[in-house]
Amino acid sequence: DINKIAAMKTLHLLILYTYFAKQEYLPIVIIRSVQLTLQHGVCKESCVALASCSYFLCEFQDFKGAEYIGGLSIGILEKLKAQEHLSQVYICTFGGIFGWIRNFRLNLENLLLGYQVGMQTGDIQHAMFNASSYIKNSFFSGLNLREVERNIDKFGKEMIEYNQKAVYKSMLPVKRAVSDLILSTQDPLVMAKNSAEQNALLEQVVEQNNPIDVCDIYVFSGIVAYIYNHYELAADLVRKRHELEKIMSRRSLWSGVTAFYDGLIFLAMAHNSSEFEWSSKISNVMSNVKKFEQIGKSNNEHKLLLLKAEIQSRMGEKDDALKKYQLAIAAAEKNG
Repeated sequence: DINKIAAMKTLHLLILYTYFAKQEYLPIVIIRSVQLTLQHGVCKESCVALASCSYFLCEFQDFKGAEYIGGLSIGILEKLKAQEHLSQVYICTFGGIFGWIRNFRLNLENLLLGYQVGMQTGDIQHAMFNASSYIKNSFFSGLNLREVERNIDKFGKEMIEYNQKAVYKSMLPVKRAVSDLILSTQDPLVMAKNSAEQNALLEQVVEQNNPIDVCDIYVFSGIVAYIYNHYELAADLVRKRHELEKIMSRRSLWSGVTAFYDGLIFLAMAHNSSEFEWSSKISNVMSNVKKFEQIGKSNNEHKLLLLKAEIQSRMGEKDDALKKYQLAIAAAEKNG
């Protein structure tokens, strides 16, 4: 039915725009897209509907359902040779559920392929979102920051050239974080300049009313603040992110990365202030990280061990903490 396929195409455009601008409508659009497939049968556009559904299920931590539906999406994509939809399917699956259940680095090649095929088929917007996800996953994978910086410059120029301003702005938080970490200075003048640039970026994003990008600023800035021992700033950024996420349909979980850094930040604050104030927050984080470790061991095993080591260190259990630190190092080396 030509009309039903046209409706599917329209809904798939709305998925992207509601994700960034009107998140309260995102579940409705995705559900309606899946309903059309269930009611009228499978077509090429069905792979996008299922991929989007898989991506959204991760928010509810239904990882088994997300993996199953994501697999169906890729199966339909390959069976019907729907190359024109590959870029959109890959950003939702390899940038979604497979980021939870597989090592980050195993998804990089597919995200890069999503970018390449999107450029070849004319799906420029989703190609650039694959590129942006490739960069963020490279950062979380611990790839060399100079290499990440080169890719940011390369893809950033293409985003500007193809007038993909929204995607480019979504990449700015990680670009700022990489720049700050490479700079690695405690010079007060340089730090003041970086802080001013960060505030200007935040104001620009807030003015555009884009909660996804604002959350990413809080996430990446919080990571940098923690690494440079600015724990109060990091904790304030976590608080702001949690407040913003209350009005969002999808939180910035980043396959467990945000929970891990939240835990490190809360533990640092507990060490410097009343431990009772932070104990419940630390307990909630540990519960989540344990759950995420069961879903994706290669991404979260070393994180869980490191948090346990930090807790034992704070409690004065030095020998047990040392063992946990050593296990965390071994797990990180094993999982890459």
